[in-house]
Amino acid sequence: MFGYIVPYMPELKGSDHELYQAYYCGLCRSLGKYGLGSKMTLTYDATFALALLTAVTGEKTELEPRGCAAHPVRGRIPTARPNAVSDYCAAVCVLLARYKLMDDARDGRPVRRAALPVIHRGVKAAERKYPEAAETLSSGLAVLGELEERRECDADAAPMLFGELLGKLLICCPGLTEAQKPILMELGRRLGGFIYVMDAWDDMEEDKKRKSYNIFNLAGLGEDAARAMMDMYINSAQLAYDLLDLSGGKTLLDNIMYLGLAAKAAEVLKDTDEEPPECPLEDAPAAGEQAPDDTHDPAGEKEEDA
Repeated sequence: MFGYIVPYMPELKGSDHELYQAYYCGLCRSLGKYGLGSKMTLTYDATFALALLTAVTGEKTELEPRGCAAHPVRGRIPTARPNAVSDYCAAVCVLLARYKLMDDARDGRPVRRAALPVIHRGVKAAERKYPEAAETLSSGLAVLGELEERRECDADAAPMLFGELLGKLLICCPGLTEAQKPILMELGRRLGGFIYVMDAWDDMEEDKKRKSYNIFNLAGLGEDAARAMMDMYINSAQLAYDLLDLSGGKTLLDNIMYLGLAAKAAEVLKDTDEEPPECPLEDAPAAGEQAPDDTHDPAGEKEEDA
């Protein structure tokens, strides 16, 4: 259920590409505090959350050149230094990964459970440091699990529950004001619904074979319904996002919200003949002017399951 909230690379400015890379590598660095194995839980969705929450809280982003043991030939590149926001996002990464592995095991992939001991130390550390987020995640996923267990046929119920959970996780981040929380909560609801619908459509055929819960299979819904649901969540997420007062990184976040979501939905729906989304961003480069390829381009790789 990860990897759907990413930039639209053909329209991403070079400076924003560098900033996104810095957040991605910085989050990986923060995950190291929860154990080496916890670095496997790094996701693009969490990288977006880091960029978003940094811009909303006003937390200063300090960059420093850092190398990477996983990419020794790349050299040193600008990397975001760990701070309170990146530490929180890293903790949530680890907590979510545990439930993802457990969910995969229930869905007929028991080998995934073998990875749980690798992140055990990180999970316990995250629970101690952020008990509110841990409880929010535990109780929210328990309710979602009950809904899936009873094979709920209402196609809106599960996405709404997951969206509610994501919204609550966003507002647990330290440094937020009470005025910011309602908007972030609504944005989380819509993005969470989008992620759930995308994942359900993406896994529809596999879930059918495994007889796993899937809203499209149970409700007998097809591509038109999936497209309508994705569009609805994208549009409502953009409306909530427009209400936020951002302190920095706006062009990167604009790219993700206005272009990346639609492009990813088209990819999942396999709309190969569809034109790319129009770019509403000011001073955005043409498709042929994107930043040169890096030896490690996080948004250009296929996200793997945690």
